[in-house]
Parts: sequence; C-alpha cells; structure tokens
Amino acid sequence: MAALKLITFDLDNTLWPVDEVIRRAERRCAEWIAEKHPDAAAYMGRDTMVRIRNQLLRDKPGYIHNLTALRRDALALGFREAGYCTNEAALLAGQGFRVFHDARNEVVFFPGALETLELLAGSYQLGALTNGNADLKKIGIHELFDFHHSAESIGRRKPEPEIFQAALQSAGVKPEQAVHVGDHPEEDIHGARQQGFHAVWANLLDQSWPQHLDSHPHRIHNLHELSDLLAMLDD
Repeated sequence: MAALKLITFDLDNTLWPVDEVIRRAERRCAEWIAEKHPDAAAYMGRDTMVRIRNQLLRDKPGYIHNLTALRRDALALGFREAGYCTNEAALLAGQGFRVFHDARNEVVFFPGALETLELLAGSYQLGALTNGNADLKKIGIHELFDFHHSAESIGRRKPEPEIFQAALQSAGVKPEQAVHVGDHPEEDIHGARQQGFHAVWANLLDQSWPQHLDSHPHRIHNLHELSDLLAMLDD
C-alpha cells in the first residue's frame, strides 16, 4: 500500500462543536440589529429569518453550496421586507453578516484537536474540506493547513466528488495516499471512500451509524486517538 501523505479534515463538529457557535453568532447578529436598527429588529425575528432562508433555498437551490451568500442575502431580504430600500438593505446585510461571521469563528476546540493538528502537520500535508464557511485565519489555525477547500470555493459540497478531487490535486497525491477525517457519515465518510480515500469517522458527538450505509469505517471518539489509527493505516 502507498504511504499516506495527505490528511484532510472536516471542520465543524470534527475539530470543534458548531451548534452552539451558530446559535451564539445568530444571537449576536440579532442583538446588533436590535441596537442599530430596532425598527427592523421588530420584524426580523428568528422565525422570519428562517422563513426567508428557506424561501431563498427553494427559489435558488444553488445557495446550498454558498452559505455565506445565503445568510447575507437573507439579511438583505429581511431588511427590505422591514421597509428599507434595496441599496441600504444590502449595505446593512453586509454589516450584519460581518457581526455574525466574526462570532461564527469564535470556536472552542474539541480536546486534542490543536495538539493533533500540530503533531500531524510535521509528517503529512494537511487539508481542510468543509461545507461550511469557517475562516481558518480568523480562527487562527490557517498555518497548520496546506490548503482549505469549501463548498463555496469549489461550487459543490460533500459528498459530491469535486471537493475531494480538488484536495488530491492540491496535494499532488493519489487517493490511496489520502485519509479524510470527518463527523458526517454521508458527507464525509461515504463521500471520501467513494473517491478512494481512507476515511476516519470522528464520532465525537456519539452519533449512530446510518443503517443504509454498508460498513462501519475506522472510527475515533477522541482526536487523541487519531495518531495511532493513522500509524496503523500507514503500516
């Protein structure tokens, strides 16, 4: 078997838990709107914004590949429905999204995440593959990665093949020389294995493996376990 050369990581719920991060970011954005534009805040409640995002996704399914555009355009539509003109709504949406995105990148890593990345970066190429819009520079770990591909940058989201193929091209390796580590059974593990990657299920949130997927992959429950598993795969 070819020696492993590339380790790719999903980000949200693989290196840090994300649900509370998103809730906090939405709350901070809502607080910003309430402080700066209370008239709009009275209209742009959570239920309204969920309705608007769902409406945009129905009208333009391609938004699923660009969560930044979806959230920013939803804010703009919310401001327009609250009575603001198109230009001002777009300006405020950009400002509101920056408030959201700054908070969205205030993450708390899972135990062992940073230590594992720092250890592996000395022996492998590391890549980040995400369907989300985390900013590695804002988070402070971009120097640990050789590249970062997202659904936004590729135009396709996992488990579609393009994002995995982009990783192989960036690293200049064959699929059998690559391992993908992620939390999502379908998007991460099944998607990676379909492209010939080894895959490690980072089941840090104690999910159940879906019955419709054939076989259980290599799995870890703590990122400290990853180095030993990679050594076994590389043997």
